[in-house]
Amino acid sequence: MGKWAGGKKNPDAVVIKDAIPAIIDISTWERVQKRMKDNKKKNATNTAKNTYLLTGLIECGKCGGTFTGKTNTSGKGYQTRYYVCNNKYRIRTCDAKNINADDIETSVVSGLRDYLLNSDFGEIADNVMTAYEQSKGGKITEKKELDKLRTELQNCVKAIRSGLDIPELHNEVLQIRTRIAELEEALSWTEDIVITRDMIINQLQKDAEQLDDESVQRLIKSYITKIYAHGDRVNITGGVNMVDCGSRI
Repeated sequence: MGKWAGGKKNPDAVVIKDAIPAIIDISTWERVQKRMKDNKKKNATNTAKNTYLLTGLIECGKCGGTFTGKTNTSGKGYQTRYYVCNNKYRIRTCDAKNINADDIETSVVSGLRDYLLNSDFGEIADNVMTAYEQSKGGKITEKKELDKLRTELQNCVKAIRSGLDIPELHNEVLQIRTRIAELEEALSWTEDIVITRDMIINQLQKDAEQLDDESVQRLIKSYITKIYAHGDRVNITGGVNMVDCGSRI
């Protein structure tokens, strides 16, 4: 009857229900099981991961590493969120000061709010349009290079087919094909997008009106590209006009 059945119930086993008297009655047992399940769900909710608004944006001023969000829990259950340099936390090669998450997030959000509410949207739009036109010029250059390389590749293939089969020519073909692939990939995600000055101003105005808890993380990712941490001071860079905004934490 104790024969191994591959992890399944042994069909030859003999089951004698209630052969041993229960320590507690079935009703009490079911109530306890239900409470245990409820407590498990409650604890899972309480231990959910904290949100870190600046994940991936803070760069260490000492070693250049990226800061990561961490949470400390005291013996009484109180939690403290903070950011720590990855090189300090993982490989112990940096001694940069940890940054209280509430302090730096409050400072950054305040700086972003001030930027959106007090900037000259017309000036920002002009700068964005200038950058946009420059990017279009770069795209034209890449297209010209791609056309030229495709012609060169055709000529090389024709030469090989005509009997000019030398190692140098094969190496040239390989290099041309590699560069063509790079250009095609670069141009594949830079499709023509129509942007106007009015569109930029309207978006800035809309974002300035949406500085609430639900939108703040999206706005941070949209406007801030890097936060440089130097002890008790950070420099925020981002956007076309939002450059080197110093702030204390």
